[in-house]
Amino acid sequence: KLRELSTAKIGSLMSITAQVTRTHPVHPELVSGTFVCLDCQSVVKNVLQQFKYTQPSSCKNPQCANRQRFTLDLNESKFVDFQKVRIQEIQSELPRGCIPRSMEVILRAECVEKTQAGDRCEFIGTLIVVPDVSKLSSLGPRAETSARVNGSDDNEGVSGLKALGVRELSYKMAFLAYHVAPCNAKFGGKDFNIEELSMDKLKQSMSDQEWLKMYEMSNDKNLVSNLCQSLFPTIYGNEEIKKRILLMLFGGVPKRTLEGTSLRGDINICIVGDPSTAKSHFLTKVEEFAPRAIYTCGKSSSAAGLTAAVCRDEESYEFVIEAGALMLADNGICCIDEFDKMDIKDQVAIHEAMEQQTISITKAGIRATLNARTSILAAANPVEGRYDRCKSLRYNINMSAPIMSRFDLFFILIDECNEVVDYWIAQRIVNFHTNDQQVIEQSRVYTIADIQKYITFARLCKPVISKEAQVVMISEYKKLRQRESSNKSAWRITVRQLESMIRLSEALARMQLKEEVLVEHVHEAFRLLSKSIIRVEQPDVHEDFGGVHKSELVGWYLNEIESQIENEQQLNEQSCLIEKILHRLINYDNVIIKLDKLGLKTDHVEQKDATDPILVVHPNYEATD
Repeated sequence: KLRELSTAKIGSLMSITAQVTRTHPVHPELVSGTFVCLDCQSVVKNVLQQFKYTQPSSCKNPQCANRQRFTLDLNESKFVDFQKVRIQEIQSELPRGCIPRSMEVILRAECVEKTQAGDRCEFIGTLIVVPDVSKLSSLGPRAETSARVNGSDDNEGVSGLKALGVRELSYKMAFLAYHVAPCNAKFGGKDFNIEELSMDKLKQSMSDQEWLKMYEMSNDKNLVSNLCQSLFPTIYGNEEIKKRILLMLFGGVPKRTLEGTSLRGDINICIVGDPSTAKSHFLTKVEEFAPRAIYTCGKSSSAAGLTAAVCRDEESYEFVIEAGALMLADNGICCIDEFDKMDIKDQVAIHEAMEQQTISITKAGIRATLNARTSILAAANPVEGRYDRCKSLRYNINMSAPIMSRFDLFFILIDECNEVVDYWIAQRIVNFHTNDQQVIEQSRVYTIADIQKYITFARLCKPVISKEAQVVMISEYKKLRQRESSNKSAWRITVRQLESMIRLSEALARMQLKEEVLVEHVHEAFRLLSKSIIRVEQPDVHEDFGGVHKSELVGWYLNEIESQIENEQQLNEQSCLIEKILHRLINYDNVIIKLDKLGLKTDHVEQKDATDPILVVHPNYEATD
């Protein structure tokens, strides 16, 4: 571990694992110099350089007394590529209450450009000590040294390096790496570059037992529920959210047009809900499971911390780019908690990263476009602490409309009183706190390693949308647009919803290892998208929408079944039954909406008592056969 490195291990060969947070440009480094004497023109070859510019101690010509006047012969000297990177402790290995430690790593020759910011790598090399040039350049030591040099005490010894001048010398530890290998466990603990990985290479690296397990999982009829149960064994309920998060892990197929425009395949999800509804637990579980994931909090993150920052190097004084959370999660997942607590200016900074999946920087003479190909899983709390059903999502959370449109799916978690659900949630929490891990582990159908293998293999599939699926997809999108054009929904339907439907369809096909996106995948994606819109939106309802009072609806139903009622007891039973049905359709199924004064213009419509509200069918609800 990085924290265990000390001066006692200097010079020992060792291996450390850490995450790269900053990379510097590649520079040529002088390894072996050839010098020419300016007095007699003699050539001195193979002068080794030890992290500083070193001249020969004396001229090789015995008749020459030169010890200082040499010039470097660039054509005969030997240079190698040199790169410096900064590494940081891995979050999972960090002791509680400790700040992550960082260290400079020196890469040479074939080791350069082997890693990028955000990679988790294994470095094999030696711990060394190098001069701390940044402290030598500070004003304090410089003034103190100059005062001592100009003093009268000529016998005082002064420590220092000839190349750095006569100054106070301090040292710092660095790691000289001879080998660099990424250690993101993409598939069964093996090291693969996911961008260079193909399905054929993956099949060749698999054993017969692994391939048989993969085949069994693909033919599992309850694959979705088993995967959800294995990934989130400590969370009870919320099956729809588990399924959508699972689709986010599989992801859609990224594409690039002939003009060079990139179309993202990653799915962005936002979870909005009351406190204590396991929102943060979903984020931490995904951060633990995904091979490359970053967890951050929106309130304590700035725009530069989420995207990228331009910093000045302490030694070379060059401007370098330091990766933020979205860059560190490239080809992975970025989990952002308390997303609604972010400042508006910080939310604007990630607009480009959420849609184009790039980060553009123009600052301090640096003009660069960096990759941020990441899925965003965000969690947010309502403005007033608890979600208000009478208001739409737009008025329940502190988010702008542009950033809301960049999320593919929204989920509303409401803490409702349900005796059965409360019992099982309490039972799950008690089992967890009593360290009854066997009960939790027994609920897993597949191991974490098996799921990682399956997702890695499935993400290599690139299903193509069939002709039939294209027709159905266009038809379903037209239905969504017609709802908006008829002013029956306040939810803005744009082409982003169509792209979300495409990504969800491809993720469903990937989950089943299909080579084509079928019609059934499109229908399921449309159902998921429509259900998300229904849960999100409390629509605008106009006077001519055809709403009826609750008492009128109950009276109409009793009149329809009047012939079946024989006595007063049956009348009371049917009245109680219709009341329970309406309660379920309003509060659980979201098929019927109960309007109050916020939903109608009270100048033209007389509002009855609150016990007899006006009921309307949700405009986004589509009756199925």
